[in-house]
Amino acid sequence: MALRTMAWLTGFALIGSAISVNAMADGTVLGLYNPLGVYVGAGLGRSSLNQTDLDEFASDFHHIDGQPLGWNAVIGVRPLPFLGAEVEYIDFGNTHTGALAAYNANQFLGADVHDQAAALFAVGYLPLPIPWMEPFVKLGWAEMWEHDSYSGIYNGVIVNGTPLGLQSASQTTHPNGTAYGGGLQFHFEQFAVRAQYERISGERSFGGWNNPDLYSVGLSWTF
Repeated sequence: MALRTMAWLTGFALIGSAISVNAMADGTVLGLYNPLGVYVGAGLGRSSLNQTDLDEFASDFHHIDGQPLGWNAVIGVRPLPFLGAEVEYIDFGNTHTGALAAYNANQFLGADVHDQAAALFAVGYLPLPIPWMEPFVKLGWAEMWEHDSYSGIYNGVIVNGTPLGLQSASQTTHPNGTAYGGGLQFHFEQFAVRAQYERISGERSFGGWNNPDLYSVGLSWTF
């Protein structure tokens, strides 16, 4: 936990230092002098959630698959033409799985999942003869905020001589893992249009794996 906290503090300190250096470089506002290439951006797209949700009163697992709308927001620096760094928030959206047929007096009524993440990336850019088009790759670490909930009717489960009946449960966990991605960026003066793919490999507390991803198109502005 201390290591993860230190990593986040270091990442935000680097971004904050970049902004401070630019702001103080000529004694005026950020934007008139930006040697570290500070930029901000946001994107919108389609995510994929594929998780294993545990129904603790049943004898098997239920899978939750969905492709909800997702979005991201980023603050980045690019001190060198081929290398930069980003701090990013990603909302992968939420998805739902419906009820399953009743079996042995038990019925799974459904489950909901909502995944969010904060990530710190190193970003590498591949220079091309076309100056306004740049392929890039990104690699880093992310921590997720994962909220799961489910409900079911369990008349076939007897507790103290009484059918359990309607039950529901929810939890929020914080798995973390490697984050990676890549895409293509198009420059237009200080504006840029970015099409990218991002994925996080994180272990879930239920014992399965949660690997949400996001295909997005976004805009950024370099100060």
